Amino acid sequence: MLSKIKEYLISTFFYAGITPEEYDSIRSAREEKNRGILFVTSGLGTIVFFALLVMSCFEESYTKNMFLYGALFVCEALVLLFAWKFLPKKPDYTTMITYISIFAIFAYAIILGTFNSPKITSTTFCVFLIAIPMIIIDRPWRLITFNAAQVVIFCLCSNYVKEWEVASVDILNAVSFYFLGAVLNTYMIKTKAKELTLRRYIEHDRDTDPLTLLYNKAAVGREISKHINEGGTGVFMFVDLDNFKKINDTYGHAMGDDVLHEFGDCIRRIFRHTDILGRFGGDEFIIFLPHPIDDDIVSTRAQDLLDLMNETIKIEDESIDFHASIGIAKCPENGATYEDVMAKADQALYYSKKNGKNMFMYYDSLPEDYLKSLEEQENK
Repeated sequence: MLSKIKEYLISTFFYAGITPEEYDSIRSAREEKNRGILFVTSGLGTIVFFALLVMSCFEESYTKNMFLYGALFVCEALVLLFAWKFLPKKPDYTTMITYISIFAIFAYAIILGTFNSPKITSTTFCVFLIAIPMIIIDRPWRLITFNAAQVVIFCLCSNYVKEWEVASVDILNAVSFYFLGAVLNTYMIKTKAKELTLRRYIEHDRDTDPLTLLYNKAAVGREISKHINEGGTGVFMFVDLDNFKKINDTYGHAMGDDVLHEFGDCIRRIFRHTDILGRFGGDEFIIFLPHPIDDDIVSTRAQDLLDLMNETIKIEDESIDFHASIGIAKCPENGATYEDVMAKADQALYYSKKNGKNMFMYYDSLPEDYLKSLEEQENK
């Protein structure tokens, strides 16, 4: 019984009601969701506090808060700028920036409800205590701890500037709304986490080749195009299994499927999880290594793939000389789009198959007369 309660509490407060593996798998989705919400809320905050700042220049009742409105306007504007320009490139900082934004809003509510209103109870802080944390998807324990710190600060400030009769009401309301908010926010985070997990499973089934468990043709093209369109660079490998048709003809398609599955496993063992790995179709595969990579590293990985394939995939029929050929092209040097760089890698692949197979070839290393012959064929 105690072990089940402990397991439930750990699952709920550390992993939002899903498994640790599922929580890690939706990390990018969580960051994207948080960034989108942060962009909208900081945009609204920038507008609201700018309007209040302008009003403080003309309305005497707002003048005493001019510095507060100005500080919050600058803070929200900076958060908006970060959400727009910085976080798409550095998504790991999304949660931290979101907490900074939330802290600024809470600071405003605390100052407004205590120092600026010493004779009446505060309602703004209690409302924010429930509403504001709902903009973030994070580990519930961290959000609950963060909110507890805000409640402590608010209660100390209220007790410092207000009479006990008023401060005691503030403290009671803050503690009550804190526990209510903890329950509601935890439930909302669990609901959002489960939605993102379900969407992740759906997208995984949609994008995964069931035979090799790599990206399918549509997904690998979409992911590489997205990377290139966002200004990314990388190395494109086009891989083709040599004499694969003979295996299907000799042993049947079941044996061919086993070979494809094993080759997909070889690719995953050699390349990083951050690389874009996919099956283009049939016995053709695409490997994209994002960001600048030294040629020696690329060559080593290509050769390692060929060696691992020869070690792990055994064809008993000695008449079938089974291995793979690889064509390599660079982006943007050899092509500024997915289609262009793939075409160049395909030309290098064709050359490697034509000149002995079981090898890799860079597009940049192709002989000039060969490139001219290809150009003449295209112009016919």
